[in-house]
Parts: sequence; C-alpha cells; structure tokens
Amino acid sequence: MIARLRILLLKRPALSRASRRTSLVLALAVTIMILLAGTVWAAWGGLATPLRRGPLAFRGDVEATATPTRTPRPLTATPALAAVDLTIIFPTATPLPTAAPTATPQPDDADALPGWLAGVVTSYGMDPARRFVVVDLASQQMFVWDPDRPLRVMPVSTGDESRGYRTLAWYGLVGEYWGTFSAFGVYADEGWYLFEDAGTILIHGAPYKLVDGQKVYEEMAALGAYPASRGCIRLAPEDARWFTEWQPQGVPIVILPKDAGAEG
Repeated sequence: MIARLRILLLKRPALSRASRRTSLVLALAVTIMILLAGTVWAAWGGLATPLRRGPLAFRGDVEATATPTRTPRPLTATPALAAVDLTIIFPTATPLPTAAPTATPQPDDADALPGWLAGVVTSYGMDPARRFVVVDLASQQMFVWDPDRPLRVMPVSTGDESRGYRTLAWYGLVGEYWGTFSAFGVYADEGWYLFEDAGTILIHGAPYKLVDGQKVYEEMAALGAYPASRGCIRLAPEDARWFTEWQPQGVPIVILPKDAGAEG
C-alpha cells in the first residue's frame, strides 16, 4: 500500500501540469476570440448605421427593426379666398297706380239747407258744414242738420205759458245724457241736458206712466201742435231714441223765439 501511494503522489504533479497547459491554451484561445470579435465589431460598427432601438427590440446584440418615422409633408399655405363684393339686387314690386280720391257720396235724398235755416246759421255764426240743432217755438218743430244725412224735422212740444211754464229762446251746446228720469209723477226717457231756468230744461221723450208694467204716454197729441210741457222740449219716443243714437252731446243748438221762426 505504501508503495502505491508513493506512485500516485509522484504522478499527481504531472497531471497538474497538463491541466495547466490545457487551461492556458483555452485562455489564450478565448482571448484571441475576444480580440477578433472586438476587431470585427469595431469594423462593422464604423460601417453600419446605428439602429434606433424601439420598444419592440430584442435583448442582446440582435438588431431591432427601427420604428419608422412619419415623413413630414411640406407645409403649403392654404390659398385664401379672395373677397368678392357681391351686391344682391332683389326685384322691387311694381307700384300700383294710386287711385284718385273720390268725394264721399251724399245720400240721394239729402235735402239742401232751407233758406231761412241758412239765415239762422249765418246769424248765429254756426258752420253749415257741421252738425247743429234748431228748435222753432213758433212751429213747434225741431230741425236736426247733419251734412252727411237728410235734414230731419221732428215735432216737439215746449213750455206751456198758459200754465206759467216757458221755454226760453236760447243758444248753446247740447249737454250730458240723463237717460230715464222721473218728475211730477211721470217718467221720461232719453233725456239730454240743456240749461237751468225755473227748473232744469231738457230735451226728452214724451212723459208716461207705468200701468201693469206698460208705458202709457201722455199728451202725445200736443207734439207739433201746441206747447204742453213744463219748459222742456218733448219728442215722440221714436224721435227721442233716434236723437240719442245720433249722439248730440256738444252739438250747437238754437231755440228761436216765436217771432223769428221758419215763417218769421
């Protein structure tokens, strides 16, 4: 045994030297390969264009395909629209010929102003082209003049002087509307105020009393025939309604004295 151990110990240095030589050769070979690789890499790196590594590049020295970049388009100015002055002409309507003004037609049955009434208008300074009222105490009539209507003549009954009542000759304007009123135990409709004398003087419809709800008119025969009132100017019911519809407020009115009437 001792002899074998000696033989093994004597052979061990020889194996170690062989291993060292092998290691040295391998080291030299690796060094040479590294140098060659470095030389080749240096030469290749000088010739090749370095590639940009993008987010899809592989690990190691494998070249990744470069992410293509968008080639910028040349910027050209957008041509500006030339300002054009456009005048739009709309067709105008052809004017129609203006109709010649025509006079307001008068009623066919319109009466001319009687001569004596024209004299009254002149003497009191009234305008014949405007409305007016004339009460003739002598004839117990009332004349209503409207240039747009025929002369209207209505029978009246004025103050009975035999009983102490009178209707004064007077000139003024028709006053406010009183409507229906009562006095001396009777009623009267369509009252229009004139003036104050011994009492209030009105133009109104004939007096009446109510019998079983019906109007019973009094002294209708006096209209246009003789004085029978207490100073007011009485009219027939239908004439009183027409007078109210005519709207006489503010219209000039003349009450002629007995000696200056239509026959005077």
